[in-house]
Amino acid sequence: MMSLKGRIAIVFAVSTFIPLVFTVVFSYLTMSSILTNKLNTTFNSNLNQIRLTLENTIDDMNYVSQQIDFSENINITLQNYLEMEDSLEKKQLYEEIKNELNVITFSNPNIGLSLLYIEEEDSYVFNSHWAKDDFTLRNEPLFIKGYKIDNFGPHVSMERFNNKSVLSTVRELSINYPQKVYLYIESNLDLTKNILESDNVINDTSYLILDENKEIIYSEQEAAFSVNQTFRPKSDANYGTTDGYYWFREDTERGWSIVSLISISQYNEEINQWIIMMMYIAILFVMISLVVGLLLWKTFYKPLNQFNREVKLMGDSNFHSEIVQTSIPEFMELTNRFRYMRKQISTLITEIELKERNRADLEVEKLLHQINPHFLMNTLDTARWLAVSGEKNQVIHLISSLNKILYYNMGKLGQSSTLKDELESMEQYLQLQQIRYDFTYNIHIMLDNDLLTTSVPRFILQPIVENSIYHGLVDDGQIDVNIQLHHNEIMIEIKDDGRGMSREKINKILHTDQLEEKKQGMGIGLNYVKRILERTYNHKARIEIISIIDHGTSVILYIPNGGE
Repeated sequence: MMSLKGRIAIVFAVSTFIPLVFTVVFSYLTMSSILTNKLNTTFNSNLNQIRLTLENTIDDMNYVSQQIDFSENINITLQNYLEMEDSLEKKQLYEEIKNELNVITFSNPNIGLSLLYIEEEDSYVFNSHWAKDDFTLRNEPLFIKGYKIDNFGPHVSMERFNNKSVLSTVRELSINYPQKVYLYIESNLDLTKNILESDNVINDTSYLILDENKEIIYSEQEAAFSVNQTFRPKSDANYGTTDGYYWFREDTERGWSIVSLISISQYNEEINQWIIMMMYIAILFVMISLVVGLLLWKTFYKPLNQFNREVKLMGDSNFHSEIVQTSIPEFMELTNRFRYMRKQISTLITEIELKERNRADLEVEKLLHQINPHFLMNTLDTARWLAVSGEKNQVIHLISSLNKILYYNMGKLGQSSTLKDELESMEQYLQLQQIRYDFTYNIHIMLDNDLLTTSVPRFILQPIVENSIYHGLVDDGQIDVNIQLHHNEIMIEIKDDGRGMSREKINKILHTDQLEEKKQGMGIGLNYVKRILERTYNHKARIEIISIIDHGTSVILYIPNGGE
C-alpha cells in the first residue's frame, strides 16, 4: 500500500510538470502576441494622455484669453489708456489694467508669457515677463485656426532667456480702437521635457504632431519625417509600420493628431526582454514549487488541514474557534503560538479601528477648515476695487456674503446642518462669485418644503456647485438644484449645462480614495463630500455622476432619510 509521502510525490509531480510543459508550449505560441498587444495598448494609452495634456493646455490658454476679451472693465479701461496722452492718470490706468491682467493670468499655472500687442505700431504692453528683442506675434507653425483666435506651436518661447518649446494663443481683442490689438499668451509647459519626454514608454520613442491636413508641424525625427512633409502611411488604421518604424497615431476632434514612433528593432528588443523576464519568473516559480513540495512531504495531512481550517476561521473574523487536536509536540507549540498571535491580532485590529476612526475625524476636520488663501485675497481685492469705484451696495453684498460663508464654515466639527442652511450658504457663495466675476449663473432650485428641516452634514452642496463653476461652466450658464424624496432616500441633484467630462474622469472621481484637487474658491472639494458621507452614513449614502461632453454634468447624492 502506497504511503502518504509517495502519494503526495506522485500528485505533486503530475500537478506541477504537466501544467509546466503545457505552459511552456502555450507561452511559446502566444507570448509574442500578448506582449505585442500590451505594448500597443501602452502606446495608445500614452498617446491619449499626451493628447489630453496638449488639449488641456490649449483650452486653458483659450479660456484665459476669453476671460480677458469678455471683460468689459478691461476693454473700457484699455481703450481709455490707448487714447489718452501721457499723464499721471494714464500711468494709473496702466497699473490698474496690469494688475487685473495679472490676477487672471497668474491664477492659472499653465500660463507663461502674456502681453498685449498693437500690430500697426509693432509694439507690446502689459507683458507679464520680458519678451525677446525679436518678438514675433505669430510663430509658425499654425496649430489650430479659429475665428479671431489662432493657436501656434510648438515653437521656441518668445520669453527672454527662455528657449523651451511652447504653444501660444493669439486673440484679436474686441476693443473699439482704430488699430488692432492682440492678446498673446504662451503655455508654461516645456513641450519636450514636461510632456513628451516624461511620458515615454520606451526610451527611444519619438513624436510627430500633424495638422488637420496630416502635414508634419513638429518632428523629433527630422531625417525620416521632416516638417511640412505629409504623413500618409499605407494603412488607414491608427497604427502600422513605415520606413523602418512602428507608428501609433491619436486623432483629435479638432483635426490635429499626435504620432509616436519607435524603430522596429527597438520595438522587438523590448518584446524579447519581456519574454526573457517572464521565462526567468516561470523558472523561479517552478523552483519555489519544488521546495514547497519537499516541505509538504515532511508534514501530516490531518493536522495541517485542521490548522488550515482554523486559519480560515480567523480570516473570516472568527478569533475564538479551536479545531486543531494533535499529539505532536512541535505542532502543538506552533498551534499555541498561532493562537497567541491570533489574540494579539484581534487586539491590534480593535486598536487600529479606533485609531483609524479618530484619524478619519481629523482628516475630515482638516478638509472642512481648508480655505484657499487666494479665494480670500481675491475676494477682498474685489471688495477694494468696488469700494474705489463707488459701488457701495455691491461692497455691502459682497462682505455680507463672505461673512455668512465664513461664519458657516467655522462651525464645530460634528455639528449637523439642515438643507435650509445648506441652500442658504450655497446661495451666499453664488452671490459672492457673481459679484467677483460679473458673470451670471442662473440658479433654479426645486425642493419639497417638507425636507427643509432635514438634518444633513455641513458643506455637501457648496463643493459641488463650486466644481460646476470652476470646471463645468464656461462664462454664463444654468445650475439646477433638485431635492426630493426618492423611495427611502433623499435625492439631491446638482446639474449644470457646462463642458461635461469623460467617463474616465468620472471613474477617477468616484473610485479614487485620495483625489488630487486643484484648490478653488473655498478649497473644499468633492473629496470632502465623499469622506463626510462615508463617515456619516457608513456605505448607506452614494454619489452618482452623469455627464455628456459639451452638454453638462449632473452630480446626484443619495442619503438616507432621517440621518444615519
